[in-house]
Amino acid sequence: MRTLAVALLGGLLAAASALAQAPPAKAAPTKAPAYDAKAEVTITGVVEDLHESKLRTDHPGLHLIVKTEMEALEVHTCPVAFMKDLEFTVEKGETVTIVGSRPGGTGIVLAREIKKGQTSLSCRDKAGVPVWIR
Repeated sequence: MRTLAVALLGGLLAAASALAQAPPAKAAPTKAPAYDAKAEVTITGVVEDLHESKLRTDHPGLHLIVKTEMEALEVHTCPVAFMKDLEFTVEKGETVTIVGSRPGGTGIVLAREIKKGQTSLSCRDKAGVPVWIR
C-alpha cells in the first residue's frame, strides 16, 4: 500500500513539474467590445500614451491611454487616416475630454467624441455607429 502511495505521489510530482516547464498556452484573441449607448460616460484626463492598433480583433485606429483623477483608461478612437483628413491630432501630455461608451465598466472606452480645448472630433454618432464609414 505504501509503495502504491509513493508511486502515485511521484507521478503527481512529475506531472506538476512537466506543467511548470511547459510554455504558457496562448490566449485566444478576444473580440473588442461593441458600443453601448446605455453605458455612455464622459471622462477628462491627460493623454499618457498613444498607439495605432491594426488588429482585426480590436478596434483598428488610434488608441489613447488617458489618465483621469481616478484611473488610466484605454480609449479607442477612430482610424488615424480619418483624423489626418480632418486635421485633428492628439499628442501625449494634452488634456482631453472623451464622451463614449464604457461597456461592462471595463477599462476600455469607445470614443464618440474627443474634445481638446475648443476643438472636437466626432468619431461615432449617438447610437455608436462610426462616422468614418459613411
